[in-house]
Amino acid sequence: MTISACYLSPEGVVLGADSTSTMFVSGRGHQVGSEHYYNFAQKIFEMGQPGSAIGATFWGLGSLGETSQRTLVAETSQMYLTEGLDDIKGVATMMACLFWEHYKEAFGDQLSLVKELQKNKERSESEQQDLVFWQHILSGGFCVAGRYGKSLEPRAFEITYGPELTEPPEVAELSMGVPKFWGCPNLIERLTIGMDFALFSRIVGSDKWTGTADDLFALVEEGALGQPLNLPLREAIDWIYASVYTTIKAMKFSHLAPVCGGPVEIAVITSDRPFRWVKHKQLGEAISVYDMQEPRK
Repeated sequence: MTISACYLSPEGVVLGADSTSTMFVSGRGHQVGSEHYYNFAQKIFEMGQPGSAIGATFWGLGSLGETSQRTLVAETSQMYLTEGLDDIKGVATMMACLFWEHYKEAFGDQLSLVKELQKNKERSESEQQDLVFWQHILSGGFCVAGRYGKSLEPRAFEITYGPELTEPPEVAELSMGVPKFWGCPNLIERLTIGMDFALFSRIVGSDKWTGTADDLFALVEEGALGQPLNLPLREAIDWIYASVYTTIKAMKFSHLAPVCGGPVEIAVITSDRPFRWVKHKQLGEAISVYDMQEPRK
């Protein structure tokens, strides 16, 4: 799981993410293993050559079989630099199509299983659990943001995917001044909206609630703590960092699994400057932890 974020302002775009990756580790004999959490994954990438003005952040799947997110970014970068594209939406669309080809190849068997389970209207409890599991595991997305071509206007595009798709995922443009959080947005939704969407759906679907969804939203909205639109760039950086960091701590001290954690990474692309890291872990970050644990002399 992940907490990834994007905030688009008139000055530029801010990308943020945690560093935890969840993996299933098998024991001897390749028996089914347990979930393990690793805290030094990279989820934000610069696209193109150094000095480019495009970045991407991911949530959901950590890789596409043997194709990593890093490789997907590199392949897209090679393609868009030779295809003569003139805007960043074309880059986002190209990446969505390239992702789709890797996705189908890596998870073809699982996608076929999901479709068969969906067709079966008389699924057993075990089959229903399998369907929910694969729908969850095979869902996610990525955000491509920045600027490209002659335009100096920063833009951002959201691409989400799941096993129900039959063609490349759609590319949706994000609105200026409206923060987006993906992966594990529970805490931020409770802060900015007043209630996370999962809890909202449970209440609306309960026989305890007799009003409409709009009625509930109107009540919840009174307790929401939103933020001003069009934050200045440095304030936007602070907002995204605080949101990701707070989510990490909330998950750490909750009853839930620590699916968000590790160093917070922040990158910005402005209308007058290329991709820049605000916070970025070094390649030796994981081993530097041990250096700090040396016994005192």
